[in-house]
Amino acid sequence: MGLLECLGRVPYASLIAAVICCVGVGVFCGTLYPALRIILQEVLRDRFEVPELRVSWVGTMQIVFIVIAIIMGIFAIILLIFGFLATGSTRKNVYKGAKCIMGGRISAAFFMFITYVLNLIWILMTSLMAVPVMMYVILNSICVNEVIDVYATYYPCVNLTHYGLYWNTTAYGGKLALCTTNELRPLCDSVQEAGPLFVAAFMGSVLIVLGMVQFMATLSANYTRIKTAKEMAQIREDLRLTDMLD
Repeated sequence: MGLLECLGRVPYASLIAAVICCVGVGVFCGTLYPALRIILQEVLRDRFEVPELRVSWVGTMQIVFIVIAIIMGIFAIILLIFGFLATGSTRKNVYKGAKCIMGGRISAAFFMFITYVLNLIWILMTSLMAVPVMMYVILNSICVNEVIDVYATYYPCVNLTHYGLYWNTTAYGGKLALCTTNELRPLCDSVQEAGPLFVAAFMGSVLIVLGMVQFMATLSANYTRIKTAKEMAQIREDLRLTDMLD
């Protein structure tokens, strides 16, 4: 009976959402950083010779992404703890009085709002992550069919201006296009190394969005349960007064 009571106190929906979110955060952090490092150092700096001044801000974005991901992991743990407090007999012990019930409802509504905002941010992040994935598909197709192919007799130029990337090469140095075999083959090696990492980061962001959606559903259910707890407490109090009068 004790085991069944413990199992009844486990918020399975919140637990699954937390696992999905933490796995997504881990995949996102573990793959986005090395993918950006390859693009920044091996492609932009070494291949296109972009000055450090032009890529330093992207290096800052690496740190920003990692900090955001860590915050998301901590937030998922907080929501899981709240799920434990609002599930089963634990809810009855924690949310007894009117003030406790009102505090629980306010907390659930606050967490729902924060989760909704964060979910919108991660949907935007997922949309942004689709851009390097598409670039990987395009460049990998060029590499496989026109560069790596041993029977290829014509090597195309990979020009960054075709993808909307411009800078003043006269003032800042570097080059906007790679055309020779010695330039294209190392570029293709870097693309094939970074591309799967971007795909994995994209899938990680999708998992985080799914976890946030499930968290919103569980928070909504917990809000209703805590609200119902107030009504049940009132009914129990009325029954107790009735028994005393009888």
